[in-house]
Amino acid sequence: MKKMHKIFASMALIGLAGCGSTSETEDTPGTTTPVTDSKKIGISTAEVCQANNSTDVNWLTLTSINATNLSDYNLFYNQCDPTSSPNTRGLPYDMAVPLFTDYASKYRFVFVPTDTTATYQEDEAFDFPIGSVLTKTFTLPTDTSDRGVSKEEIIETRLLIKRENGWATLPYIWNEDKTDAVLSLIGGSTEASILHDSTEMNFDYGVPTNAECSKCHQYKPNGDPDLGFISPIGPKARYLNSDYDYGSGDENQIAKWVSEGLLSGVPVSSSDIDAVPVFKDTTDIDAIAPSQLEKFAEAWLDINCAHCHREEGGASNTNFNAEWDSPIALATCNQPISYGGGDLSYIITPGSADDSIMIQRMEALPDGTGDQMPPLGRAIVHSEGSELIKAWLNNSSATPCP
Repeated sequence: MKKMHKIFASMALIGLAGCGSTSETEDTPGTTTPVTDSKKIGISTAEVCQANNSTDVNWLTLTSINATNLSDYNLFYNQCDPTSSPNTRGLPYDMAVPLFTDYASKYRFVFVPTDTTATYQEDEAFDFPIGSVLTKTFTLPTDTSDRGVSKEEIIETRLLIKRENGWATLPYIWNEDKTDAVLSLIGGSTEASILHDSTEMNFDYGVPTNAECSKCHQYKPNGDPDLGFISPIGPKARYLNSDYDYGSGDENQIAKWVSEGLLSGVPVSSSDIDAVPVFKDTTDIDAIAPSQLEKFAEAWLDINCAHCHREEGGASNTNFNAEWDSPIALATCNQPISYGGGDLSYIITPGSADDSIMIQRMEALPDGTGDQMPPLGRAIVHSEGSELIKAWLNNSSATPCP
């Protein structure tokens, strides 16, 4: 049933041009090694995947160049598996509410150099030291009801690397043999087919360009574009103040980061750390109390929309602020600035999801009209997210729009 096509190799090769990478061997510190074509030289995939037994991350390479191959950084014990067994100073993490990407599974890891820590921040992403890395690997399941990396197709691994001049955003596409991922600054595309809720979905899965990564991760202090810089989206206290099973039972993620020496400056009292309600695709929306629907909706909109729809984001002038600590009701009965909404008048129409431009844009597809929100990162609709926001809107007791 599932059909996956190799992402265009020519796109990956073109994407290397001018990015500061090299195809030399590692005789010189900071240089890189090309992807091994195991079929041509008679090496099995198993041999390639177990060839490197070093657990030392290549911190110098991380901070100095955009490596051609993901394996050049030596972030994972098995170079063919970026979903488990991180090397030195690496730790997996998860989000209480995930950012939707075409029902892909996401495997996240944080790496912080030895003798350094990230610094806790209350509302924004933690302040990471130079050399830190955030990795996110995307895999597509055959059936979203039966996940697990052994049943999924690995597609891409995105890196955020903290360097002297700020965060570097680097997308890596996995090769046909699945022995390594290759840097592609111009992204790529592949045809995909998955089964979700007993429905087959066929779409083009897109790997973002370097510029698109930067667009979503842009942070403009006080809304000033001249002061803009790249910033992580996910590793914020409110999304990490939740449990994760590290192999010996559930542990609070923030506490784990502290015990592993990756994070400092955390409030002594856990009650001083904000937490969003946990929402996954498996969450029963009907079981959420009406009084709690707004908090669930705020959390989903925050992680999926607020990297742009906030004062410091690229959509700060759109009459809609989706940030967690901003009252979402402020968008009630607001008219959009840059989009007419067709026959609809308001971004949020309390009591009527069908009359809300928010829902119309959340359920729009990438058909060239520009209606789709978010405009990047998805080719299909997140039905569970849409149903959550609809439930909140339909249960709203706010004053009706004029």
